[in-house]
Amino acid sequence: MSVTGYSGGEVNITCKYDKGYTENKKYFLKEQGSMRRDRIRTNEKDKWVKNDRFSLYDDTSSAVFTVTLGNLRERDSGTYQCGVDIKSGTDPLTEVNLKVITGE
Repeated sequence: MSVTGYSGGEVNITCKYDKGYTENKKYFLKEQGSMRRDRIRTNEKDKWVKNDRFSLYDDTSSAVFTVTLGNLRERDSGTYQCGVDIKSGTDPLTEVNLKVITGE
């Protein structure tokens, strides 16, 4: 999935997951080379959770979580992953490519 936002603005990123994972933690991370860094991770359901410029809302009735990133900066551009934390096996991930456009 690709998302474009403007410097100083915000973007909303919608991440779908399997209904069987409504009770699992949800997270949003940024890939930086071979490293992955959590930007926000929560076990809260059906309420907004904020961490710095990132907010996450897990809508369990729709099996979708939304990540909002505000006060966008050019350096926010890059590859992110929406993820569901499962205990056994590999976490299901959705890749998100974010491009931040700066005003000239």
